[in-house]
Amino acid sequence: MRILSTAIPSSPKQFVLLILLLISAQINSQTTTENDSVRHTKTDAELDSLKQAFRQMQGAINELRQAVDSSHSDMNQLISIFDPNETTDENFQSRSRRGRVDALLQAITKQPGRLQFNGGATSIYQNSRNRKDHHNTFTGSFDIYAHTAFSPNSLLFFDLEAIGGNGPDKYYPNMAGINGDAGSTQSSDGTDRLTILEAWTEFTMLNKAITITAGKIDLTNYFDNNSSANDETMQFISGAFINSAAFAVPGNGPGVRLRTTLLDKYHFQFGASSADNSGDEIFEDIYRIGSLGWTVLPGTGFESNLRIYGYQHPLANHGCGWGISFDKILFGAYHFFGRYGQNEDNVAQFRGIKEAWSAGTRFVRIIANQTLAIGMAYGENFSDNDQIEKEQVAELYFRRQINQWIHISPHVQGIRNASGIDEDVLIFAVRTHFNF
Repeated sequence: MRILSTAIPSSPKQFVLLILLLISAQINSQTTTENDSVRHTKTDAELDSLKQAFRQMQGAINELRQAVDSSHSDMNQLISIFDPNETTDENFQSRSRRGRVDALLQAITKQPGRLQFNGGATSIYQNSRNRKDHHNTFTGSFDIYAHTAFSPNSLLFFDLEAIGGNGPDKYYPNMAGINGDAGSTQSSDGTDRLTILEAWTEFTMLNKAITITAGKIDLTNYFDNNSSANDETMQFISGAFINSAAFAVPGNGPGVRLRTTLLDKYHFQFGASSADNSGDEIFEDIYRIGSLGWTVLPGTGFESNLRIYGYQHPLANHGCGWGISFDKILFGAYHFFGRYGQNEDNVAQFRGIKEAWSAGTRFVRIIANQTLAIGMAYGENFSDNDQIEKEQVAELYFRRQINQWIHISPHVQGIRNASGIDEDVLIFAVRTHFNF
């Protein structure tokens, strides 16, 4: 009873005051609850908005990833040049420079109207010696490639080149050349000059069954080519293993090339070129060449190619010559090649070589995401003079890819009976090739 008596207000004023305090407390509690509810509602709305924005961003990222994945192969080839940087695809690695160029140009046709630039730089140091003396030489070449497509069936290509140095050939005369990348473009007054090595346009018709190339062309890109021995910047340095030593072909000049392909296996080519690069009277002194080719299992790790060609040279009393070339791939890594060429007497006297043959092997493998290539070749060149000895040529190299842009390769070259005389030359070389 004492407790109840103390809890109840003893006067009306106290009772009213208590009622007011209880009402105020209830109002404050209700206001706090309403404020908390409002804050929770706002927070939930903000979270829903963030989730929706995140879903939209994730969708955009997925679309971008799909677009990048779909174009990755083409763009990967476009930002690499002629090597190569050949991508990690072994089939791409196994091609010659001409083959890599063709693959890149096919990717460019998917982006008509866009002008692309690529390039490469090659430096070669050679320490050469015979029984009498030795020489140290250095050569450097620089190429800028510009190419664009007007449509999926038309291409435009330019190759601008500058070369410094003539290599050891000036000290040791030989039939085929010790350094296939040498040949200074410096003028007589010492000025380094950039030359137009190639400038041509190419059209394809009937689902690429017919290809026409016209402009300033290099016939060695299309005739006597070879996937294992046709590129002085990435494969063998010796001229005897870039093209047949007997192949009497004029320098780059105005010309046209026509190619027809059947069933992706058989092809026929015809080429005509001015015998000089003057541009004067281009329909006089026309060099003519034709070839037949056969490809077995194209684009696989067992691809084989056989080519037979013949030509007529206007500057050799219209004499003729012919040659045969083959290359074979086994399991994508082991490459074998061979060449043989022969000239009629008029061409042999003009060229200085009656016949020549060469053969070799190459091993290509991807190790630690970088390319390792090993090449070995041997050949013999026979002079038009039957009284002198045959010239024997050999080369061994190891090429290692350092990163996406740089390849380095040590070489050992040997020539016995250089130019058919009792002259043996041994060369140690280091080549560095950059792509950009």
